[in-house]
Amino acid sequence: VPLGVYDERGLLGVAAHPLFAQHPLVYTYTSEPDTGMADFMSVLPPGKTNNCQSVLAAWRIDPANTNRLDPASRHEILRLDKPESNHNGGAIHFGPDGFLYIATGDGGQANDVGDGHAPGGNAQNLNVILGKLLRIDVDGTNSANAQYGLPLDNPFASQGGLAEIYAYGLRNSWSYSFDRATGQLYLGDVGQNNIEEVDLIVKGGNYGWNLKVGSFWFD
Repeated sequence: VPLGVYDERGLLGVAAHPLFAQHPLVYTYTSEPDTGMADFMSVLPPGKTNNCQSVLAAWRIDPANTNRLDPASRHEILRLDKPESNHNGGAIHFGPDGFLYIATGDGGQANDVGDGHAPGGNAQNLNVILGKLLRIDVDGTNSANAQYGLPLDNPFASQGGLAEIYAYGLRNSWSYSFDRATGQLYLGDVGQNNIEEVDLIVKGGNYGWNLKVGSFWFD
């Protein structure tokens, strides 16, 4: 997307396939114009449009030059509507389990309210893709669009909610990493003005937003 002087959009995440020698693929998470058919759409008032869309894509290494990606190899995996320009999340990493984890912001603006935000906020709604940490199998095909897999042990795969969700209640989880010794997932979530948050992520965990920021109640 065309970027302004201050902007939270752009190239937000990059990850290489965990079996890179056998699968020379690189995955990107980018902000793109609101021109494609989203796999997960915002519910907007009449006359309103999304600011952009967040897109997960795969690229193959160019066999003629292994220092570059082949631009013609781009394969779109997942596209999400973004009602506002901020709170994009966007970090992507493969976990020790070989699955790809994707951090999504709550949709933008402030307080998790406004156009494109569900009543009570996107982050607490298990039927909304925004405000979550997702977990998918890039080598699978059992998703609704058949472009990725849904791990059967994802916490909401069989008990209501979106099967992609691994954890929820996140505002703008811009960065995270896995402990190389233990596999523990540490996630940084941008707070609302006064509080910043580091979360120890567990499967199915609710990290509070927009009911709490850190350990503090939020209204």
